[in-house]
Amino acid sequence: MLKKRNIYNTAVETFEISCFLFPVEKGDAESGSKKEVLAENVRSVVSFNGAAEGRVVISPSQALLDAMAANMLGIEDPKQAQKEEALCEVANIITGNIAPIFSNKDEICYIEPPKLIEASDAIVREQRMTKESVRIYLDAGEADIEVYYQIDEEQ
Repeated sequence: MLKKRNIYNTAVETFEISCFLFPVEKGDAESGSKKEVLAENVRSVVSFNGAAEGRVVISPSQALLDAMAANMLGIEDPKQAQKEEALCEVANIITGNIAPIFSNKDEICYIEPPKLIEASDAIVREQRMTKESVRIYLDAGEADIEVYYQIDEEQ
């Protein structure tokens, strides 16, 4: 449960600082089912390795994706490419702050560049990986964040 709380807090702080978007209660968000959120957009995946191995998948609602790019760039009508770049940047920041949570003995985790995948693409989880998942409700929409990880116990 501590890891979920850390993931949630890290993501919320990133959205607040980077996108000027703030957490709200579930009932106050533009909410949809997980299936609806995943069906709407592309997702960003950032892998990490080293002291821990895994990946972070961020799936924003369309409303959140629009607001992220608009707020980060200071423009009213961002293009699709700008929305995707904003998503990748936020995913990169979140992963950079989440990966150390999973490192053993303060060893280094290496972060790979973010990738975009279609919402319909399945994320394959290796059997040995653990999954933590949180949903964040923000004033402009919501995001699902899934973290798949395996900690190297031999370090």
